[in-house]
Amino acid sequence: MPSTAPGLPPVPGGGAGAPGGPGRRGGNLRRNATWAFVGAILASVAWSGAVALVPKLVKGGSSAQSLHGYHAIDKICETGKLSAFRQKYKMVDNYPLEHTGRSDSMDIMRCYALMKRTVSGSDSPDYATLDIRVSLHKAVDSAPEYAATRHYFEQQKYEISDVPNLGQEAYYAYGDEPTSSDKSYHDINYYLEARDGGMTFSLYWTDNYQVGKDYTLDRDTVRKAMLDDSRDILKAIGGK
Repeated sequence: MPSTAPGLPPVPGGGAGAPGGPGRRGGNLRRNATWAFVGAILASVAWSGAVALVPKLVKGGSSAQSLHGYHAIDKICETGKLSAFRQKYKMVDNYPLEHTGRSDSMDIMRCYALMKRTVSGSDSPDYATLDIRVSLHKAVDSAPEYAATRHYFEQQKYEISDVPNLGQEAYYAYGDEPTSSDKSYHDINYYLEARDGGMTFSLYWTDNYQVGKDYTLDRDTVRKAMLDDSRDILKAIGGK
């Protein structure tokens, strides 16, 4: 099972969310994370084209849906606060990286964060990454692309569960896979995907761990932080 999904490539030189490689908490963190942010933007363009390869999911009307009051802002993570994750982690210097692009057909907001926390009993910090993308579709229906993304996760055998009361529809996707020949190091990948009219939202959180060592947060804690911060971000860009 691949450790990444459409538009979200792994950090160069290691597993997804594992600066410096699986199980290694150091390395050229800032350089790798910066390239991951740039690469994620470029890869997301490739994924948009890949959606066209799923004919059954993209057929149908192309009329844009209402944006339901959502609008582009310059810094979604700064405005949305990321309060839940900031209670667990400290932001690495010069992060988050944020970018907003506006056009007649689509506005895109992007945020990439590299975070760390002190782990009891470990001689090095735990690093995790957070990648957020919001797209405001002004010219086409957002539903087929959203459905194609979920179909991708299903094909890759991610665990998927619906999330109520977040936009028109939302779900979690979760994957955990070994990243070394001895199977002791694992990448873990969490996604929260939501759609509300012409707005699509994606929050991707990733970390890694070594079997038998408490290097990462438990699953319920991550999911709650993802949901709380997602609600704050959507409210910051005009959601209810």
